[in-house]
Amino acid sequence: MSAFYSDRGLTAPASEESPETIRECRDTLRRLHTAGTPWRLIGQGQHVRHAAWTASPPEEAVAIRTTAMNRVIEINRASGILRVEAGITYGELIDVAREEGFSLQRYGLHPASATVGGLLCRFRPGPPELRAGDLLDGCVGLGAHDPDADDYRYLVAPRKASGPDLRYHFLGREGRHGALLDVALVLWKPQAQRLLIFDDLPLADTSSLMTRLFRAGIRPGFVHYSLASSTLQLGLVGPGQLLHSRAKWIETVFPEPAETLVGDDVSRRKAWLQARHPDRRTQPQAAATRVAWFTPAALQEDPETLLGPVADVEIPSWTSQRIEAFLRYDPADLLAARAHTFPPGTTWAAWWQRP
Repeated sequence: MSAFYSDRGLTAPASEESPETIRECRDTLRRLHTAGTPWRLIGQGQHVRHAAWTASPPEEAVAIRTTAMNRVIEINRASGILRVEAGITYGELIDVAREEGFSLQRYGLHPASATVGGLLCRFRPGPPELRAGDLLDGCVGLGAHDPDADDYRYLVAPRKASGPDLRYHFLGREGRHGALLDVALVLWKPQAQRLLIFDDLPLADTSSLMTRLFRAGIRPGFVHYSLASSTLQLGLVGPGQLLHSRAKWIETVFPEPAETLVGDDVSRRKAWLQARHPDRRTQPQAAATRVAWFTPAALQEDPETLLGPVADVEIPSWTSQRIEAFLRYDPADLLAARAHTFPPGTTWAAWWQRP
């Protein structure tokens, strides 16, 4: 048990429980809550923040592992809605969708090894942003358990009511208010896709181009940027003619791409990126990685002034309002990096495997 937590830079709990069904998980939560025993909900442990893990001494808590809760509950092929247990990994979800003749093309880059529950409950600063390629966009139903208030279900419906609901009592709350037990997600039939790869793009130029892209109403299927290589990868998906027209618009604004991939080559590249996603506590350089969320305007600053003594910046999520950046430092620069403060354009920043 201790190796799992040490590999993720976390203090091991007093003990673990691994419920295999939703009912077992609900019963475990009730039992621990009644006994006054502190608990932590954890799947693959890729997105746990120290602030949440150490809210009370973790060595006195029971960890409830959700990875055995990874079954498909039902699929509505006519509506393209898949309901699964929250412990299923994103990689397993991709495989299930493919076997059923659907795809997750319109979702952005997510770690293949992370559980769906962990992805939906992970911390993100600021309000949820729709049409951002996040799983939150496609979460149209959920089942959860709050030990203080029993079960909650957000039902799948043809039209959602405009009034308030309790979805975000659980989504993005790191399990603080209870356990996410199952989710219903939107799937799509596979569509044409294209990947444009641009070399030698400085960060500030990339930020300006992406701002123009969003203002034109174009939402990429996924985005990946690396500062070390100055490479932008822009994934597009849609019906053939729409995809063609968007690519044509990009040709008039962006420089000529160094490479263009289509069809299955795009899927393979996306799978490669998701297997190596930086949003993982188990990624090899996690201890020297800082994650920060920037506004688009902040990235117009000089990178050295903005980021400090950084070795590389990897951006796997880029929306019109918020850019999620993983900053990697050389071991010799860690002391200077920890002392570096970001300018006001930063929305939030923290060390990935540190408090």
